[in-house]
Amino acid sequence: MQQRGIVSVIVNRIGLREPIRRAGCAAVLLAATTGLVMVPAQAPAQDLEQLRMTIPVPALVFYPIFAAQEKGFFAEEGIEMEVIQTQGDGPDVDALIAGSVQFTTSTPNRLLTAYEQGRPLKAVMSVSGKMQIHCFINKESAAEAGITPDMELEDKLPLLDGMLLAGTRPGSFSYLVGIDYITRGGLVPQEDVRIIGVGGGPAMIAAVENRQADLGCFASPVVEIAVSRGQSEWFVNNALAEDPLFPELLFELVYVRPDYAEQNPETVRGVLRALVNANEWIMQASPEEHLEVVKPLFPELEDDVLLEAIETVKAGITVDGCISDAQVENAVAFLRRVDMLQTEVPPSAVIDNSFLPHDCN
Repeated sequence: MQQRGIVSVIVNRIGLREPIRRAGCAAVLLAATTGLVMVPAQAPAQDLEQLRMTIPVPALVFYPIFAAQEKGFFAEEGIEMEVIQTQGDGPDVDALIAGSVQFTTSTPNRLLTAYEQGRPLKAVMSVSGKMQIHCFINKESAAEAGITPDMELEDKLPLLDGMLLAGTRPGSFSYLVGIDYITRGGLVPQEDVRIIGVGGGPAMIAAVENRQADLGCFASPVVEIAVSRGQSEWFVNNALAEDPLFPELLFELVYVRPDYAEQNPETVRGVLRALVNANEWIMQASPEEHLEVVKPLFPELEDDVLLEAIETVKAGITVDGCISDAQVENAVAFLRRVDMLQTEVPPSAVIDNSFLPHDCN
């Protein structure tokens, strides 16, 4: 069944209502004019420590954050977490560096480039340990190029010649994935294949459906929505390890300023405990329990589309939050391939697992 109202699902409103401050009730407010998403915890605000966290987009890869709020795991740690989405990665980390937020959950590009620039940040938890940017392609574009869903990814990439690829914004992780796929296909970005930034998920779906772009790369549930609408098909699902270069990757991580972590270690530990508890809940929850949390965020989506997207996200969740050296090394290799990083980055310089509730050794 075709999904309707994709703009209102992801951009304009996500369950608009007054905050409800009692256990078991979600309150989600999206102010479209500012790009602000707030999901208050379930306890009187005056009793909780007020914290702020940025995320780049309201995608399901951040499900552990949403679950930590809805299921009360932040509140159990004495925390009310205000979540701010910035419509793409970049501004989210700028807010962290500027000190206007205490936490960022985002992709590792700014973590690693900040180290190279002498402004180190610390990754304190892996939220997703697999690439969670996936790509979808217009069915007509795929047919004209001879691309079929059962082809190996490496065989598809040279066939992108002459196409137009969409990421969210230049320099974003989705944009960099596009550059990586173009160059791995033996093609030249902006010559053989044009790549543009189109903004958030609704704009990307519309661009691909109207053939203003042939291919789009985004996180769940945008790709699942696009495919369910019938005009697009999967190009690659990275949560299912369809790209052999991404067996594990430091993809979505929680990071902080080192000075903040040093001055507020118990607060950092409390935030990470809440997120690990949310991870454990997500991995054992029933479909009905998942829908109870996720449906208010995406109320116009069919249940089967949401559940498919949740399974995609679950495949990449790092349940204990531990960051491995291999995750960092693969992220460094990826950013070096796309010329975003010039130097090697030793994992010990940018990760700190000591705030997690589990021993990562």
